[in-house]
Amino acid sequence: MAEAPVERSSNETGARLLLLVQRAPGLVAMLLMALLGLGISIYLTVIHYQGAGVAFCSTTGVVNCNKVTSSGNSVLFGSTVPITIPGMIWFIVSGGLALVALLAIWRNRREPARLRAAHLLWGIMGMAFVLYLVYAEIVLLHTLCEWCTVVHLLTFATFLLALNRWQQRGLPAPDLNLATLSSRASNGNRNGNDSKSRPMTTASNGVRRPAGSGATSRQRARR
Repeated sequence: MAEAPVERSSNETGARLLLLVQRAPGLVAMLLMALLGLGISIYLTVIHYQGAGVAFCSTTGVVNCNKVTSSGNSVLFGSTVPITIPGMIWFIVSGGLALVALLAIWRNRREPARLRAAHLLWGIMGMAFVLYLVYAEIVLLHTLCEWCTVVHLLTFATFLLALNRWQQRGLPAPDLNLATLSSRASNGNRNGNDSKSRPMTTASNGVRRPAGSGATSRQRARR
């Protein structure tokens, strides 16, 4: 027989979402950074094809987004395809890898064995492309782009988080089972209450001890 789907209340779902953010902050950050990077890449792609100026960016001096986005280094080698399109693809894949891991945790399943290694490799490829773009801005164009710098920082942060996840690949996955957590919390409270409720006795030297501790000590001494 097929198992009936488990219905979750909105409160339980909200609690599990909050727990997911607390237990897997790196993955949540990687997903959010992928969405932000994708948004910036889409915006710069539209600006490239429209030939309009980049908003919220200086157009004079060392920081000049228009100069960078309209230069020969803003397109793939020997083509008219803007480099923002590979950037869009990179952030889509990175966000997809993070989402796969989050869904595995949400369903209390083990994530694919090579997922962390794949995300790390993808991060290394992204960093290699970022280093080339930074070289082009600083050495070839002598100009920086604020929007491009944000994308570079998002890529670098994603690479660091992917590296950290790969280094922790042997650790157990986060547990989002609310029943298990509630049971542990109740057991801890029960143990604490038991220790507090034990009567205290006063020894001959004036030191207060839990009832029964003296008898237990004498029994151990006789043995």
